[in-house]
Amino acid sequence: MAKILIVDDDLETTKLFEGIIKTSGHEPLSIIESRNAIKAIEIFEPDLVLLDIMMAQINGIALCKLIKSDPKTTNIPVVMVSALSDEGTKRDSYNAGADDFIVKPIVPKSFLAQINSILDKQ
Repeated sequence: MAKILIVDDDLETTKLFEGIIKTSGHEPLSIIESRNAIKAIEIFEPDLVLLDIMMAQINGIALCKLIKSDPKTTNIPVVMVSALSDEGTKRDSYNAGADDFIVKPIVPKSFLAQINSILDKQ
């Protein structure tokens, strides 16, 4: 069982992701205020972080850079999950250190397959 942190300012999305993640036996934790994500990482110690890109306080790309620039969190896989699917956004995400990119709306089986694939590499 892996601990997965979900950072998305949309409550419905976090509940959907939590439900899907729980069905695969993993432990999800959702944060809807991106400014609290770094503290949540320190406390929850996730095996994987799912980040939305468009968030009000700190956007996902900036948050990914923060996670990947800290020696304590740099090895935690970060997956961007966004409705933005243009090449520029994907490039910016990977340049920020993202390990993968999932386009919303998600397909639950594919979503879980991508998450499990990343976790299996750990």
